[in-house]
Amino acid sequence: MTQGMVDGLDSFPWDSPFLQGLTQVDFFRDLLSTQAFDRDPHEGIQGFEARTMKKHLRKTIIEYIVRFANSTKHYIGIYRESDERLEQVFSILKTLRSNGFAEDSKLTVPRPILHIPALSFLLMDKADGELLREIFERKDDPTPYVRGAAQWLAKLHSSKIRLDGVKSRRDEVAASLRFTRAALWLFPRLKSEIESISDQLIGLQEAHPPRPRRPIHGDYHARNIIASPEVTTVIDLEEARMGDPAFDLGYFVAQTKMTHGTGQTITQATESFFQEYLENRPSIQDDFAQSVAVFEAQTYLQRIYHAHYLLDQKPNLDQISEWLNECKKCLQKASDQGP
Repeated sequence: MTQGMVDGLDSFPWDSPFLQGLTQVDFFRDLLSTQAFDRDPHEGIQGFEARTMKKHLRKTIIEYIVRFANSTKHYIGIYRESDERLEQVFSILKTLRSNGFAEDSKLTVPRPILHIPALSFLLMDKADGELLREIFERKDDPTPYVRGAAQWLAKLHSSKIRLDGVKSRRDEVAASLRFTRAALWLFPRLKSEIESISDQLIGLQEAHPPRPRRPIHGDYHARNIIASPEVTTVIDLEEARMGDPAFDLGYFVAQTKMTHGTGQTITQATESFFQEYLENRPSIQDDFAQSVAVFEAQTYLQRIYHAHYLLDQKPNLDQISEWLNECKKCLQKASDQGP
């Protein structure tokens, strides 16, 4: 096997001394010889490709396409520079798959194959289907896929598993304050509007007793949901922990609107998502919808913090005003529902 079998690597970002080795066919052949693979280690690789799917901050996602004599397999490798979170993700994937999220269910997570701590590397099967974000962008009716996403989330929130890490109400309030400080630093001309939003948001967060902590995804949006007519697979569980289930719903709704707009199709899709969730998890507190609205409001500030403070993206002021207006609508909705 020669290096010429590795395609598409000229543009690979070689920011780490490990990265080039992770895309070599010899590296993958060595992986096949481990007990992590349920394949004959002597089965020859007939073709091999490695390509970058995404690079974000310190994380690089690599797709491997490996051709054997009688089959072609697709795998996903995740490399995180000097980061121990992949060990937690590996554990969470195994836990979820042993608690109803494996191939025999229509609501799944990918099969984790191996984790190599020394290389900050995680390998898993590639899920079949299409990103929910791409379905939204096609502007077809996304309702069946959105319902699958809601069913997956309701199943996670209803499960009895315990995850490491807890996001408390104190943490939620601290996050709102952090997002507010960043927004004020970025947009001093909007000081009075941002401070008013922050006061309302934190007041509503502190108005109710803490909700029981349940397993949450923590980053539930359309780029982390792989949908097909039969199966919904959810990825990227780096933020998964115990927390308020309402967070995942408010976060999903806000992220969907900010990415895909507030037109009729998207509005109907988010409403279908919420209703499907309620139908699959009927025994929830009366103030749940209010909490969802509060977390939706917080997510608009979080997006400003992430995009324009952490990533230093140039802001579109019209877009920022739109997000702040959506934030105010959510807070008004939550206030109208009352404690």
